Amino acid sequence: MSWTAPRTWVAGEIVTASIMNSAVRDDLRYLKGLDGVPTVESGLTIDNTGGDERLLLPLLSTAECGTVLNAEGEVAFDEQTHQVKIYNGTAVKAVISEADVDDTPVNGATTVPVSSNWAFDDLNLGTTAGDILYYTEAGVRTRLAIGTAGQRLRTNAGATAPEWAAGSATQEFFVSCFDGFGGAIQDHNGTHVGYNAVGAGGKAYCTFRIPSDFTSLTSAKIALIPTATGNFDWTTLVHFGASGQDTETHTDTQTADAQACTDDQLLELDITASFTGIAVDDIVGVGITFDAMATTTDIYVLGLNIKYS
Repeated sequence: MSWTAPRTWVAGEIVTASIMNSAVRDDLRYLKGLDGVPTVESGLTIDNTGGDERLLLPLLSTAECGTVLNAEGEVAFDEQTHQVKIYNGTAVKAVISEADVDDTPVNGATTVPVSSNWAFDDLNLGTTAGDILYYTEAGVRTRLAIGTAGQRLRTNAGATAPEWAAGSATQEFFVSCFDGFGGAIQDHNGTHVGYNAVGAGGKAYCTFRIPSDFTSLTSAKIALIPTATGNFDWTTLVHFGASGQDTETHTDTQTADAQACTDDQLLELDITASFTGIAVDDIVGVGITFDAMATTTDIYVLGLNIKYS
């Protein structure tokens, strides 16, 4: 039996068994679902004024959910998995709740239970402000504790993980703009170009600024090429200061005698000690004088190499 449109009663009408059966009995059976699936055409509201209202979904087995739910929007409760099941137009899917969620990291999960925190477990690995998380292998994360003040991040010797190391990474630059005094800019054997300090008393100079990322000086070395084997004496004079200061706010000098050298072999003079107190943005002037030359005559001054952290 199916739903019958409600009858409009007429005053004085004689009620017969046939009328009662079709207009009352059959519709009540339909509303109870005895002879079909009732359809509510304009929505359903369950009164909630009593405080004890509830809605009971049909209890079906997992297999029954797979066969009974076959139209989009149909809902039942799986009494085996204890989950609400719904047909989404393509397949039966579980409507998950907190009972269907765990905290185990799962990648690519497509069925319940699913992991709620696999994307947030990193929060539990970090324990201190500044910690860094990295992978030890595919899908496995671990924590690198924050380093100490002034340390830098680098790759370990095995190239397998990051680590903290003391100090800053070494930076360097080369100043090739030396100016000869008493000599001239020339090429040496058609390759290296430098200022030729001719004989005893020859001089060379350069000027540069200390970079803004400077922390401390690692080394300062003058590169040169002697034209004969022998030795020579040398003295440096370094002036430096910040913008607005006197050009000789800081003065440093360094000297050495009987510096051995070999014809045509590159030689570096370490003048690091000539930069005591150097600081960021200082403007520096460096001069070197070849006080005396024994056997060695011309010396080609190539430039000054600065290393810093």
